[in-house]
Amino acid sequence: MSSKIRHEWYQTDSHVTVEVFTKGLTKEAATITFEPRSVSISLKLPTGNEFVLDLDELSHTIVPAECSFRVLSTKVEIKLKKEREAIKWHALEGDTGAEEAISTAATKAAPPSYPTSSKKGTTNWDALAQKVEDDKPEGVNALFQMLYKDADEDTRRAMMKSFVESQGTVLSTNWKEVGSKHVDIARSKDDD
Repeated sequence: MSSKIRHEWYQTDSHVTVEVFTKGLTKEAATITFEPRSVSISLKLPTGNEFVLDLDELSHTIVPAECSFRVLSTKVEIKLKKEREAIKWHALEGDTGAEEAISTAATKAAPPSYPTSSKKGTTNWDALAQKVEDDKPEGVNALFQMLYKDADEDTRRAMMKSFVESQGTVLSTNWKEVGSKHVDIARSKDDD
């Protein structure tokens, strides 16, 4: 068994997904057996070694006939169908004590937490989304400033030239289009 191969898991209301990270596998190299409370994963690695992961005592029951797996370029993705949907698994294996049903109201009241193997701990995605929202510039000028700040030199020249020559009615980011000609003032249909 290779110590370089790692696995992670996460869940939705209906499935638990286990990801085993390894490269260069074919579908024929993966043998996965699903039982109501266990999963056996056997992978024949390109090096000739075999990686085996036995999840012997899943936290909750799964539906073997509705479980599946895919061999991708960088991982094997195993989807386990929960027998009882909307039950939050606190761990992948072992008895987690009392089952916790997640109602729609509870989901809205408290954001879900997902297991992670990150050494940094969990990430509060809602707080991160709020920070991005708070950092957004407001108004058209702020949008122009944001575009200008992140643009390359040709794009900046095109923006400045088109905006100045059109007296603020045209903003182009294409230097090839505006670099060799005068940018006219944009007229609305009402002006005709």
